[in-house]
Amino acid sequence: MGMREEGNGPDPVAVEQRVDVPAENVSSYIGDFRNAKEWMVGVEGIEKLSEDHYRLMLESPVGRLEPEAKVLEHGNGLIRWSYLTTIEGGGEVKVAPDGGTSCIVTYTGDFRLKNKALMRAARFVGIERFARRNAERSLVRLKQLMEARRY
Repeated sequence: MGMREEGNGPDPVAVEQRVDVPAENVSSYIGDFRNAKEWMVGVEGIEKLSEDHYRLMLESPVGRLEPEAKVLEHGNGLIRWSYLTTIEGGGEVKVAPDGGTSCIVTYTGDFRLKNKALMRAARFVGIERFARRNAERSLVRLKQLMEARRY
């Protein structure tokens, strides 16, 4: 969940985690965007608005955000989305086999708040560090859920 201000923001957040579960199982779980509230840190809720169109309830250092997102691609070990309101940018999660019984999950996020004053406030309170930490914690949570078979 990287934050970027137009023209001079930080690079996108990219984190990786090995999961000792077959790639097909992990892909199936993350392929349903509604499951993000179970494993993505900071996602408090997801409301399906229409096919591949969702409203997310996100906790952030600048308060609760409720952006709408559209899933652009899902299947074959990938889910990719773009924000439509409140936030510019998007994210993706890739799952790659790593032997028969494990996989590597990669999360990449790159976004910025559309409201420039709110973005300045977010940068002031350390949103980049917050976003990186949440991304890392999210993949650890996904690993724990999948390996404990609690999905």
